[in-house]
Amino acid sequence: MGNSLTSYLDTDNLPSIDGDAMAGALMDAADGATSGGGDGLDYLSFSGKTGIYALGKNKDEVDPDQLYLVEPQTFSGGWVCWKASKPIDRVQWSVYKADEQAVGINDLEYHGPYRENAGEGWQQLLGFACIGLDVVNSQVSFSSTSKSGRNAIGDLMQEIGARSAAGEPNMPLVTFDKTSFEAQGFKQYKPVLDVEAWVTRESAAAYMAGDLNEDQLIAGDKPKAKRKKKSRKK
Repeated sequence: MGNSLTSYLDTDNLPSIDGDAMAGALMDAADGATSGGGDGLDYLSFSGKTGIYALGKNKDEVDPDQLYLVEPQTFSGGWVCWKASKPIDRVQWSVYKADEQAVGINDLEYHGPYRENAGEGWQQLLGFACIGLDVVNSQVSFSSTSKSGRNAIGDLMQEIGARSAAGEPNMPLVTFDKTSFEAQGFKQYKPVLDVEAWVTRESAAAYMAGDLNEDQLIAGDKPKAKRKKKSRKK
C-alpha cells in the first residue's frame, strides 16, 4: 500500500470523535439534507441520465465490483450552484462542524437569474471520501445534489451513525451501483451504495499497512498482535 493511502486513514489527521458524537452528527446531517473533491482526491460523478459513474479528469468508468472503504469522518454537507447544467460555485463543510461552518441558503452568493425548471440555482449537497481497495492512490470524493443521491448517502450516514452508537464496526466497504426508474416518461437512474461488509478502524489500518489482505479484511479478521522481542540475557 502506498504511503498516501496509509496516511489518509491516519486518525491523527482527522478530528477525534467518539461513537455517540459521530452518531448524532451523521443522523442530524442526513435528516437535514435528505428532506428536500477534496484536496488530493479524484472526484467521482454520477449521471442520472445515463447511469454512468465517471472518475477524475479523464472520466474513467468505475468497475462495478471495485470495493471502496468509506471513511466516516469525511462526510460533508453543503451547497452547489448550478447554471447551464454545470456547477459554478460550491460551499462545503464537515458534518461534524456544521454548527460552526454551515451556511443557510439565504446567505449564499446570488448567481442568477436562474431557470428553475432547468434545475439551476443552489442545491443541497451530501458527500464523503473513500479509498479503492488494491488500487494505488485511489482516493475518491463522491457527492451528490440530486434527491436520490442525497438519499443514498443519507441512508449510509444513518447506518454508520447507528453502528457508531452501538459500538459496532462502522467503516463500510461499498460498491457503486445504480438502479433505474421512470420519470415523466423517461428512463432515469439513481446511485446505489451497496455495503458489502463492515470493518473496524483497527482492521482498516492493518489492511493499509499490509498486515491484512482483502479477504481477511472483508471476513472481519483482526490484525495479529506483534510479538515482543525478548531481550537476550547476558
